[in-house]
Amino acid sequence: MKILSINNKREPNFYGKAPCCSKNITNTVDSAYKAIDKNSAKYIEYIYSVCKKWFSNPVEVNVESNRLQDIVNSSEPALFIMNHTDKQGKDIQAAKFFNTLLYREYIYHNKAETCPRSKVLANQGVLDRQQDKGEFYKWLGVVPIKAGINYTDKEGNRNTIKTLVDEFVKKKINLFMFPEGALAVLANLPLEYKFQPGAAAFVKKVLDVVSKIKVVPIGFAHKKDQTAIHIGEPIIFAKRPDLYMASAGNSKDKNFDSYLAHLYQDRDFVFIKDNGHFIREDGIVPYLSGIMVENLKCCIKNAQRDLQNIKPEVYDI
Repeated sequence: MKILSINNKREPNFYGKAPCCSKNITNTVDSAYKAIDKNSAKYIEYIYSVCKKWFSNPVEVNVESNRLQDIVNSSEPALFIMNHTDKQGKDIQAAKFFNTLLYREYIYHNKAETCPRSKVLANQGVLDRQQDKGEFYKWLGVVPIKAGINYTDKEGNRNTIKTLVDEFVKKKINLFMFPEGALAVLANLPLEYKFQPGAAAFVKKVLDVVSKIKVVPIGFAHKKDQTAIHIGEPIIFAKRPDLYMASAGNSKDKNFDSYLAHLYQDRDFVFIKDNGHFIREDGIVPYLSGIMVENLKCCIKNAQRDLQNIKPEVYDI
């Protein structure tokens, strides 16, 4: 494991320290950002130049796995699923940090103009609490939904997701999601009980249009002044023609009666089945959720392990 840092310089060895904190970012920018074209390289470069100044405290990221670079080098967008801990404020900061790191790599690989723009689902209440009512966050890519414990705008949220699906299949966006949502406050419940169907429903909607989708689980863990982010092996969900399949991802132990199919070069897939029966479109969402839960749990455990192994030694980038 290496400790990363966001700095101006980026050398090929890709080591360093990564700071992360909770400054109120809307106090550090002016309205000039509104004139920047979101389809230009300057949009990504501006976000990186501002965001890299917001962080302190070390964050460990498993960059030696090359998973971050694989994401950047791929032409495919990704759905990123992340876990909430008992320190939800730090989870949000870790998500901001990872996205800044991702943008930094797109810039380094000369993909700032063409790379998918990040969209992050967040409750409307989070934006309402900002000094500018969330206008800058929305410009950064935060997408508000109304999905609190006591109130949900189902019709409005459906329209929002439909727009995101359209953008995703056109390879315009990466989507970031905390599938626990407001249920994260129920800290004592296991992940599988809090993991809401929205992420799986998004996967299903994408697979109604294209043949496969990449889901990247990201595990978070925190100490008082340190954070670990574990980038998981991507899970590939596929559909051929009305049968659903998944790659093994981070979890080798499947909960379903399934058998191997070899598709997409040398990648191993399993057909999603239950008691010997293929799961069809009308019943697939709980199974997609189950696979994502198992993979995210693996990444959470790795992040917790990584957090115990952070060493004081730091390398320059």
